Amino acid sequence: MKRTITLCAALTIFLCTGCQRIPDTMPTHSDAPEETSAAQEPVPTDENGDILIRIATDETEYLPPELESAMEEFNLLDNGYHVKPVIYSKAVMGTDGSGGLQTADMRLLMDVMQGENVDVVMDYSFFDLSNYDILSEKGAFVDLYTFLDGDSGISRSELNAHVLEIHENDGKLYQMPLSYKIETMVGNAEYVGTKENWTMDEMIEKWEQAPEGTNFCGNSTQWPVYRSLVRSNMGAFVDYENGTCFFDSPEFIRLLEFVSQFTESKVKIEPDYNNNFVAPCIFYGFDNFHMSYHGDSYLREEHPVYVGYPTENGQGSFVDTLRKRYSICESAHPAVQEGAWEFFSYMLDADVQIKNCVSYDKDNFKQNPYFEENGFPINQTAFERIAEGMIAHAGTSRIMDFSGIDEDVSYLTQEEYERLLRLIDSLHRMDAPIDKVANTIIENEIEALFAGERTAEEAAKAIQGRMEIMISERS
Repeated sequence: MKRTITLCAALTIFLCTGCQRIPDTMPTHSDAPEETSAAQEPVPTDENGDILIRIATDETEYLPPELESAMEEFNLLDNGYHVKPVIYSKAVMGTDGSGGLQTADMRLLMDVMQGENVDVVMDYSFFDLSNYDILSEKGAFVDLYTFLDGDSGISRSELNAHVLEIHENDGKLYQMPLSYKIETMVGNAEYVGTKENWTMDEMIEKWEQAPEGTNFCGNSTQWPVYRSLVRSNMGAFVDYENGTCFFDSPEFIRLLEFVSQFTESKVKIEPDYNNNFVAPCIFYGFDNFHMSYHGDSYLREEHPVYVGYPTENGQGSFVDTLRKRYSICESAHPAVQEGAWEFFSYMLDADVQIKNCVSYDKDNFKQNPYFEENGFPINQTAFERIAEGMIAHAGTSRIMDFSGIDEDVSYLTQEEYERLLRLIDSLHRMDAPIDKVANTIIENEIEALFAGERTAEEAAKAIQGRMEIMISERS
Protein backbone atom coordinates (compact mmCIF):
# COMPACT_ATOMS: atom_id res chain seq x y z
CA MET A 1 0.00 0.00 0.00
CA LYS A 2 1.74 3.16 -1.23
CA ARG A 3 1.05 6.65 0.04
CA THR A 4 2.47 10.03 -0.90
CA ILE A 5 4.22 11.79 2.00
CA THR A 6 3.80 15.45 2.67
CA LEU A 7 7.11 15.75 4.53
CA CYS A 8 9.49 14.78 1.75
CA ALA A 9 12.08 17.34 2.75
CA ALA A 10 12.29 16.08 6.32
CA LEU A 11 12.63 12.49 5.18
CA THR A 12 15.28 13.39 2.62
CA ILE A 13 17.35 14.90 5.42
CA PHE A 14 16.69 11.76 7.47
CA LEU A 15 18.08 9.52 4.74
CA CYS A 16 21.03 11.66 3.80
CA THR A 17 22.35 12.36 7.27
CA GLY A 18 21.59 9.03 8.92
CA CYS A 19 20.13 10.86 11.94
CA GLN A 20 16.98 9.07 13.03
CA ARG A 21 15.09 12.32 13.49
CA ILE A 22 11.32 12.09 13.49
CA PRO A 23 9.25 15.05 12.24
CA ASP A 24 7.49 17.08 14.93
CA THR A 25 4.14 16.24 13.34
CA MET A 26 3.47 12.86 11.83
CA PRO A 27 1.99 12.96 8.32
CA THR A 28 -1.79 12.58 8.42
CA HIS A 29 -4.29 12.01 5.65
CA SER A 30 -6.08 15.26 6.39
CA ASP A 31 -2.79 17.16 5.84
CA ALA A 32 -2.54 15.91 2.28
CA PRO A 33 -5.66 16.51 0.16
CA GLU A 34 -4.16 14.58 -2.75
CA GLU A 35 -3.96 11.42 -0.64
CA THR A 36 -6.65 8.84 -0.35
CA SER A 37 -7.64 8.48 3.33
CA ALA A 38 -7.02 5.18 5.07
CA ALA A 39 -10.75 4.62 5.51
CA GLN A 40 -11.26 4.87 1.71
CA GLU A 41 -8.41 2.59 0.74
CA PRO A 42 -9.00 -1.15 0.30
CA VAL A 43 -8.69 -3.16 3.49
CA PRO A 44 -5.51 -5.30 3.31
CA THR A 45 -6.37 -9.00 3.29
CA ASP A 46 -4.52 -12.29 3.02
CA GLU A 47 -5.10 -15.06 0.48
CA ASN A 48 -8.07 -16.35 2.51
CA GLY A 49 -9.79 -12.98 2.60
CA ASP A 50 -9.00 -12.37 6.28
CA ILE A 51 -8.12 -8.82 7.31
CA LEU A 52 -4.35 -8.66 7.60
CA ILE A 53 -2.70 -7.26 10.75
CA ARG A 54 1.00 -6.72 10.17
CA ILE A 55 3.24 -6.58 13.24
CA ALA A 56 6.87 -5.47 13.08
CA THR A 57 9.27 -8.06 14.49
CA ASP A 58 12.86 -9.16 14.39
CA GLU A 59 13.58 -12.57 12.83
CA THR A 60 10.81 -14.98 13.88
CA GLU A 61 13.28 -17.11 15.85
CA TYR A 62 13.62 -14.15 18.24
CA LEU A 63 9.90 -13.60 18.78
CA PRO A 64 8.89 -13.06 22.41
CA PRO A 65 7.26 -16.36 23.51
CA GLU A 66 4.01 -14.65 24.55
CA LEU A 67 3.71 -13.02 21.12
CA GLU A 68 4.50 -16.19 19.21
CA SER A 69 1.89 -18.24 21.05
CA ALA A 70 -0.67 -15.42 20.86
CA MET A 71 -0.32 -15.14 17.07
CA GLU A 72 -0.66 -18.88 16.60
CA GLU A 73 -3.74 -19.14 18.83
CA PHE A 74 -5.41 -15.96 17.60
CA ASN A 75 -5.00 -16.99 13.95
CA LEU A 76 -6.76 -20.30 14.70
CA LEU A 77 -9.89 -18.54 15.98
CA ASP A 78 -11.23 -18.04 12.44
CA ASN A 79 -12.53 -14.59 13.38
CA GLY A 80 -11.78 -12.88 10.08
CA TYR A 81 -8.34 -11.58 11.10
CA HIS A 82 -4.82 -12.83 10.49
CA VAL A 83 -1.75 -11.54 12.32
CA LYS A 84 1.40 -11.66 10.22
CA PRO A 85 4.97 -10.78 11.29
CA VAL A 86 6.86 -8.30 9.13
CA ILE A 87 10.59 -8.85 9.56
CA TYR A 88 12.92 -5.96 10.32
CA SER A 89 16.06 -7.97 10.97
CA LYS A 90 18.33 -6.23 13.45
CA ALA A 91 21.28 -8.25 12.15
CA VAL A 92 20.97 -7.06 8.54
CA MET A 93 21.79 -3.72 6.91
CA GLY A 94 19.48 -2.97 3.98
CA THR A 95 19.36 -0.24 1.34
CA ASP A 96 16.87 2.51 0.62
CA GLY A 97 15.51 3.46 -2.79
CA SER A 98 18.64 5.45 -3.64
CA GLY A 99 21.00 2.66 -2.60
CA GLY A 100 21.95 4.16 0.77
CA LEU A 101 22.46 1.91 3.75
CA GLN A 102 19.60 1.58 6.24
CA THR A 103 19.42 -0.17 9.59
CA ALA A 104 16.29 -2.08 10.56
CA ASP A 105 15.37 0.78 12.88
CA MET A 106 15.60 3.30 10.05
CA ARG A 107 13.43 1.17 7.76
CA LEU A 108 10.84 0.68 10.47
CA LEU A 109 10.78 4.38 11.35
CA MET A 110 10.25 5.22 7.68
CA ASP A 111 7.44 2.68 7.30
CA VAL A 112 5.64 3.94 10.40
CA MET A 113 5.95 7.56 9.22
CA GLN A 114 4.78 6.73 5.70
CA GLY A 115 1.98 4.45 6.83
CA GLU A 116 3.32 1.48 4.94
CA ASN A 117 3.89 -2.24 5.58
CA VAL A 118 3.16 -2.27 9.33
CA ASP A 119 0.10 -1.85 11.58
CA VAL A 120 1.32 -2.93 15.04
CA VAL A 121 4.63 -2.02 16.67
CA MET A 122 6.14 -3.18 19.95
CA ASP A 123 9.06 -1.45 21.63
CA TYR A 124 11.05 -4.65 21.07
CA SER A 125 10.59 -4.12 17.32
CA PHE A 126 13.42 -1.58 17.58
CA PHE A 127 17.09 -2.20 18.29
CA ASP A 128 17.12 1.13 20.16
CA LEU A 129 13.96 1.14 22.25
CA SER A 130 14.11 4.93 22.57
CA ASN A 131 12.89 5.14 18.94
CA TYR A 132 9.61 3.61 20.06
CA ASP A 133 9.22 6.14 22.87
CA ILE A 134 9.90 9.03 20.53
CA LEU A 135 7.29 7.76 18.05
CA SER A 136 4.82 7.55 20.94
CA GLU A 137 5.44 11.24 21.64
CA LYS A 138 5.02 12.22 17.98
CA GLY A 139 1.48 10.88 17.55
CA ALA A 140 2.44 7.85 15.48
CA PHE A 141 0.18 5.53 17.48
CA VAL A 142 -3.51 5.29 18.34
CA ASP A 143 -4.82 6.41 21.73
CA LEU A 144 -5.80 3.01 23.16
CA TYR A 145 -8.23 4.58 25.62
CA THR A 146 -10.59 5.03 22.65
CA PHE A 147 -10.72 1.22 22.43
CA LEU A 148 -10.63 0.55 26.19
CA ASP A 149 -13.69 2.77 26.60
CA GLY A 150 -15.44 1.30 23.57
CA ASP A 151 -17.96 -1.49 23.19
CA SER A 152 -15.70 -4.36 22.12
CA GLY A 153 -12.71 -6.17 23.52
CA ILE A 154 -11.09 -5.68 26.90
CA SER A 155 -12.25 -2.69 28.97
CA ARG A 156 -10.34 -0.17 31.07
CA SER A 157 -11.87 -1.48 34.32
CA GLU A 158 -10.31 -4.91 33.71
CA LEU A 159 -6.73 -3.59 33.75
CA ASN A 160 -4.49 -2.00 36.36
CA ALA A 161 -5.47 1.66 36.00
CA HIS A 162 -2.48 2.87 38.04
CA VAL A 163 0.10 1.18 35.81
CA LEU A 164 -1.72 2.40 32.69
CA GLU A 165 -1.67 5.95 34.04
CA ILE A 166 2.11 5.74 34.42
CA HIS A 167 2.26 5.03 30.66
CA GLU A 168 0.08 7.98 29.64
CA ASN A 169 1.19 10.93 27.52
CA ASP A 170 -0.97 13.99 28.20
CA GLY A 171 -3.85 11.80 29.27
CA LYS A 172 -3.60 9.51 26.21
CA LEU A 173 -2.44 5.91 26.14
CA TYR A 174 -0.30 5.19 23.10
CA GLN A 175 1.36 2.04 24.44
CA MET A 176 -0.09 -1.04 26.09
CA PRO A 177 2.11 -2.98 28.53
CA LEU A 178 1.21 -6.67 28.70
CA SER A 179 2.96 -7.17 32.04
CA TYR A 180 5.37 -5.32 34.29
CA LYS A 181 8.26 -5.75 36.67
CA ILE A 182 9.16 -3.63 39.66
CA GLU A 183 12.67 -2.20 40.06
CA THR A 184 13.88 -0.87 43.37
CA MET A 185 16.77 -1.05 45.83
CA VAL A 186 16.47 -3.03 49.02
CA GLY A 187 18.41 -2.68 52.25
CA ASN A 188 18.81 -4.17 55.69
CA ALA A 189 16.95 -2.18 58.32
CA GLU A 190 19.98 -2.21 60.62
CA TYR A 191 21.83 -0.14 57.98
CA VAL A 192 19.13 1.85 56.13
CA GLY A 193 16.45 2.29 58.78
CA THR A 194 12.80 1.54 58.16
CA LYS A 195 11.75 4.46 55.92
CA GLU A 196 11.03 3.43 52.35
CA ASN A 197 11.84 5.44 49.20
CA TRP A 198 14.66 7.60 50.46
CA THR A 199 16.27 10.82 49.23
CA MET A 200 19.91 11.35 48.35
CA ASP A 201 20.54 13.03 51.71
CA GLU A 202 19.02 10.09 53.56
CA MET A 203 21.11 7.55 51.67
CA ILE A 204 24.36 9.45 52.27
CA GLU A 205 23.56 9.91 55.95
CA LYS A 206 22.89 6.19 56.46
CA TRP A 207 25.99 5.19 54.47
CA GLU A 208 28.20 7.41 56.59
CA GLN A 209 26.80 5.72 59.69
CA ALA A 210 27.39 2.19 58.36
CA PRO A 211 30.05 0.12 60.16
CA GLU A 212 33.52 -0.28 58.70
CA GLY A 213 33.61 -3.11 56.16
CA THR A 214 29.99 -2.68 55.01
CA ASN A 215 29.56 -3.50 51.32
CA PHE A 216 27.61 -1.30 48.90
CA CYS A 217 25.72 -3.38 46.32
CA GLY A 218 27.95 -6.35 47.11
CA ASN A 219 31.06 -4.35 46.36
CA SER A 220 32.82 -1.16 47.27
CA THR A 221 34.68 -0.18 44.10
CA GLN A 222 33.74 2.51 41.62
CA TRP A 223 32.40 0.73 38.54
CA PRO A 224 30.23 -1.88 40.32
CA VAL A 225 28.70 0.82 42.55
CA TYR A 226 28.14 3.07 39.51
CA ARG A 227 26.41 0.27 37.57
CA SER A 228 24.15 -0.64 40.48
CA LEU A 229 23.31 2.83 41.75
CA VAL A 230 23.45 5.08 38.69
CA ARG A 231 23.32 3.06 35.48
CA SER A 232 20.38 0.94 36.66
CA ASN A 233 18.38 4.14 37.19
CA MET A 234 19.67 6.17 34.23
CA GLY A 235 16.20 6.54 32.75
CA ALA A 236 15.30 8.92 35.59
CA PHE A 237 17.41 11.60 33.88
CA VAL A 238 15.84 11.40 30.40
CA ASP A 239 12.48 12.86 29.37
CA TYR A 240 11.50 11.65 25.90
CA GLU A 241 8.13 13.38 26.20
CA ASN A 242 9.80 16.79 26.13
CA GLY A 243 12.97 15.74 24.33
CA THR A 244 15.35 16.70 27.10
CA CYS A 245 17.62 15.28 29.79
CA PHE A 246 18.90 16.26 33.23
CA PHE A 247 22.46 15.00 33.52
CA ASP A 248 23.69 18.41 34.70
CA SER A 249 21.20 18.46 37.58
CA PRO A 250 22.46 18.75 41.17
CA GLU A 251 20.97 15.30 41.82
CA PHE A 252 23.03 13.60 39.11
CA ILE A 253 26.19 15.50 40.09
CA ARG A 254 25.80 14.32 43.69
CA LEU A 255 25.43 10.73 42.48
CA LEU A 256 28.67 11.04 40.53
CA GLU A 257 30.42 12.53 43.54
CA PHE A 258 29.14 9.66 45.67
CA VAL A 259 30.29 6.84 43.38
CA SER A 260 33.69 8.47 42.69
CA GLN A 261 34.58 8.30 46.41
CA PHE A 262 34.86 4.51 46.21
CA THR A 263 38.18 2.89 45.43
CA GLU A 264 39.28 2.06 41.91
CA SER A 265 40.01 -1.55 40.99
CA LYS A 266 41.90 -2.78 37.94
CA VAL A 267 40.84 -6.39 38.50
CA LYS A 268 37.47 -8.04 38.74
CA ILE A 269 36.30 -8.36 42.32
CA GLU A 270 33.68 -10.97 43.11
CA PRO A 271 30.60 -9.58 44.89
CA ASP A 272 30.48 -10.04 48.65
CA TYR A 273 26.93 -9.84 49.99
CA ASN A 274 27.94 -10.19 53.61
CA ASN A 275 27.23 -7.03 55.59
CA ASN A 276 25.55 -5.58 52.51
CA PHE A 277 24.16 -2.04 52.75
CA VAL A 278 21.80 -2.06 49.76
CA ALA A 279 21.31 -3.98 46.53
CA PRO A 280 19.31 -3.35 43.33
CA CYS A 281 16.35 -5.67 43.09
CA ILE A 282 13.93 -6.57 40.29
CA PHE A 283 10.65 -8.28 41.15
CA TYR A 284 9.46 -10.49 38.28
CA GLY A 285 6.35 -11.81 39.98
CA PHE A 286 4.64 -12.92 43.19
CA ASP A 287 6.90 -15.83 44.05
CA ASN A 288 9.98 -13.77 43.31
CA PHE A 289 8.66 -11.06 45.65
CA HIS A 290 7.88 -13.67 48.31
CA MET A 291 11.36 -15.21 48.09
CA SER A 292 13.10 -11.85 48.45
CA TYR A 293 10.82 -10.97 51.36
CA HIS A 294 12.27 -13.92 53.27
CA GLY A 295 15.91 -13.17 52.51
CA ASP A 296 17.32 -13.36 49.00
CA SER A 297 20.92 -13.95 47.94
CA TYR A 298 21.70 -10.24 48.28
CA LEU A 299 20.59 -9.62 51.85
CA ARG A 300 19.76 -12.86 53.63
CA GLU A 301 17.50 -10.97 55.98
CA GLU A 302 13.75 -11.13 56.29
CA HIS A 303 11.59 -8.06 55.62
CA PRO A 304 13.97 -6.00 53.48
CA VAL A 305 13.31 -2.26 53.27
CA TYR A 306 12.39 -0.95 49.81
CA VAL A 307 14.47 2.21 49.82
CA GLY A 308 14.41 2.63 46.05
CA TYR A 309 17.00 4.62 44.13
CA PRO A 310 17.83 7.88 45.90
CA THR A 311 15.82 10.77 44.42
CA GLU A 312 14.97 14.28 45.51
CA ASN A 313 11.24 13.46 45.60
CA GLY A 314 11.72 10.13 47.39
CA GLN A 315 10.06 8.15 44.58
CA GLY A 316 12.96 6.04 43.40
CA SER A 317 11.23 2.72 42.70
CA PHE A 318 9.69 2.32 39.27
CA VAL A 319 7.72 0.16 36.83
CA ASP A 320 9.70 -1.68 34.17
CA THR A 321 7.73 -2.65 31.05
CA LEU A 322 10.58 -2.53 28.54
CA ARG A 323 10.12 -5.11 25.76
CA LYS A 324 6.52 -5.66 26.86
CA ARG A 325 4.83 -2.61 25.26
CA TYR A 326 2.62 -2.71 22.14
CA SER A 327 1.05 0.01 19.97
CA ILE A 328 -1.33 0.31 17.01
CA CYS A 329 -0.17 2.58 14.20
CA GLU A 330 -2.30 5.68 13.63
CA SER A 331 -1.90 5.25 9.87
CA ALA A 332 -3.36 1.72 9.83
CA HIS A 333 -6.72 1.19 8.09
CA PRO A 334 -9.60 1.59 10.60
CA ALA A 335 -10.70 -2.00 9.99
CA VAL A 336 -7.14 -3.16 10.71
CA GLN A 337 -7.04 -1.07 13.87
CA GLU A 338 -10.23 -2.82 15.03
CA GLY A 339 -8.62 -6.19 14.31
CA ALA A 340 -5.42 -5.16 16.08
CA TRP A 341 -7.48 -4.26 19.14
CA GLU A 342 -9.11 -7.70 19.00
CA PHE A 343 -5.60 -9.17 19.03
CA PHE A 344 -4.56 -6.94 21.95
CA SER A 345 -7.71 -7.96 23.83
CA TYR A 346 -6.78 -11.60 23.30
CA MET A 347 -3.28 -11.02 24.75
CA LEU A 348 -4.85 -9.11 27.67
CA ASP A 349 -7.35 -11.86 28.49
CA ALA A 350 -7.00 -13.13 32.08
CA ASP A 351 -6.36 -16.76 31.15
CA VAL A 352 -3.78 -15.83 28.50
CA GLN A 353 -2.05 -13.46 30.91
CA ILE A 354 -1.83 -16.11 33.64
CA LYS A 355 -0.31 -18.59 31.21
CA ASN A 356 2.26 -16.05 30.01
CA CYS A 357 3.23 -14.70 33.44
CA VAL A 358 3.54 -17.88 35.52
CA SER A 359 4.63 -21.39 34.58
CA TYR A 360 6.29 -24.36 36.24
CA ASP A 361 7.43 -27.87 35.42
CA LYS A 362 4.59 -30.06 36.69
CA ASP A 363 6.62 -33.25 36.36
CA ASN A 364 9.60 -31.96 38.33
CA PHE A 365 7.95 -29.45 40.66
CA LYS A 366 8.24 -31.72 43.71
CA GLN A 367 11.97 -32.10 43.17
CA ASN A 368 12.50 -28.45 42.17
CA PRO A 369 9.50 -26.41 43.41
CA TYR A 370 10.27 -23.28 41.40
CA PHE A 371 7.96 -20.96 39.47
CA GLU A 372 9.08 -19.39 36.20
CA GLU A 373 7.70 -15.83 36.26
CA ASN A 374 7.69 -13.25 33.48
CA GLY A 375 6.16 -10.24 35.21
CA PHE A 376 3.00 -9.15 36.96
CA PRO A 377 -0.02 -9.28 34.63
CA ILE A 378 -1.68 -5.98 33.73
CA ASN A 379 -5.08 -7.76 33.82
CA GLN A 380 -6.45 -7.34 37.35
CA THR A 381 -8.36 -10.64 37.39
CA ALA A 382 -5.21 -12.51 36.36
CA PHE A 383 -3.19 -10.61 38.98
CA GLU A 384 -5.64 -11.50 41.75
CA ARG A 385 -6.09 -15.13 40.69
CA ILE A 386 -2.33 -15.80 40.69
CA ALA A 387 -1.97 -14.19 44.12
CA GLU A 388 -4.96 -16.06 45.56
CA GLY A 389 -3.60 -19.38 44.26
CA MET A 390 -0.30 -18.82 46.04
CA ILE A 391 -1.79 -17.41 49.25
CA ALA A 392 -4.02 -20.49 49.48
CA HIS A 393 -0.85 -22.53 50.06
CA ALA A 394 0.75 -20.14 52.56
CA GLY A 395 2.25 -22.10 55.45
CA THR A 396 2.58 -25.24 53.35
CA SER A 397 6.10 -26.64 53.35
CA ARG A 398 8.13 -26.07 50.19
CA ILE A 399 11.77 -27.12 50.38
CA MET A 400 14.22 -25.55 47.94
CA ASP A 401 17.94 -26.08 47.51
CA PHE A 402 20.14 -22.96 47.74
CA SER A 403 23.75 -23.85 46.93
CA GLY A 404 23.45 -27.17 48.72
CA ILE A 405 21.43 -25.80 51.64
CA ASP A 406 17.78 -26.83 51.93
CA GLU A 407 15.35 -24.12 53.03
CA ASP A 408 11.60 -24.23 53.62
CA VAL A 409 10.36 -21.17 51.70
CA SER A 410 6.61 -21.92 51.68
CA TYR A 411 4.40 -19.56 49.60
CA LEU A 412 3.17 -15.96 49.38
CA THR A 413 1.25 -14.80 52.46
CA GLN A 414 -1.60 -12.31 52.75
CA GLU A 415 0.70 -9.91 54.63
CA GLU A 416 3.28 -10.02 51.84
CA TYR A 417 0.58 -9.53 49.21
CA GLU A 418 -0.68 -6.41 50.94
CA ARG A 419 2.85 -5.04 51.17
CA LEU A 420 3.31 -5.72 47.46
CA LEU A 421 0.13 -3.74 46.71
CA ARG A 422 1.47 -0.81 48.73
CA LEU A 423 4.75 -0.98 46.82
CA ILE A 424 2.91 -0.92 43.48
CA ASP A 425 0.80 2.02 44.58
CA SER A 426 3.98 3.92 45.49
CA LEU A 427 5.33 3.71 41.91
CA HIS A 428 4.98 6.90 39.88
CA ARG A 429 7.18 6.45 36.84
CA MET A 430 8.30 3.90 34.29
CA ASP A 431 11.80 3.06 33.18
CA ALA A 432 13.06 5.02 30.17
CA PRO A 433 15.29 3.10 27.73
CA ILE A 434 18.93 4.13 27.53
CA ASP A 435 20.46 2.52 24.46
CA LYS A 436 24.04 1.42 23.82
CA VAL A 437 25.06 4.65 22.11
CA ALA A 438 23.90 6.70 25.08
CA ASN A 439 25.61 4.38 27.56
CA THR A 440 28.86 4.69 25.61
CA ILE A 441 28.61 8.49 25.68
CA ILE A 442 27.93 8.51 29.41
CA GLU A 443 30.54 5.96 30.42
CA ASN A 444 33.31 7.65 28.45
CA GLU A 445 32.82 10.67 30.68
CA ILE A 446 32.49 8.50 33.79
CA GLU A 447 35.82 6.90 32.93
CA ALA A 448 37.41 10.37 32.78
CA LEU A 449 35.84 11.16 36.17
CA PHE A 450 37.23 8.01 37.77
CA ALA A 451 40.66 8.70 36.25
CA GLY A 452 40.69 12.10 37.93
CA GLU A 453 40.60 13.96 34.61
CA ARG A 454 37.24 15.61 35.34
CA THR A 455 35.31 16.71 38.38
CA ALA A 456 31.79 15.33 38.87
CA GLU A 457 30.37 18.68 37.73
CA GLU A 458 32.55 18.73 34.61
CA ALA A 459 31.62 15.14 33.75
CA ALA A 460 27.92 15.89 34.24
CA LYS A 461 28.14 18.98 32.03
CA ALA A 462 29.92 17.02 29.29
CA ILE A 463 27.35 14.20 29.45
CA GLN A 464 24.50 16.72 29.30
CA GLY A 465 25.91 18.42 26.21
CA ARG A 466 26.50 15.21 24.28
CA MET A 467 23.18 13.66 25.29
CA GLU A 468 21.26 16.82 24.33
CA ILE A 469 22.69 16.56 20.82
CA MET A 470 21.81 12.88 20.54
CA ILE A 471 18.25 13.36 21.81
CA SER A 472 17.61 16.40 19.61
CA GLU A 473 18.78 14.46 16.54
CA ARG A 474 16.32 11.68 17.29
CA SER A 475 13.35 13.68 18.47
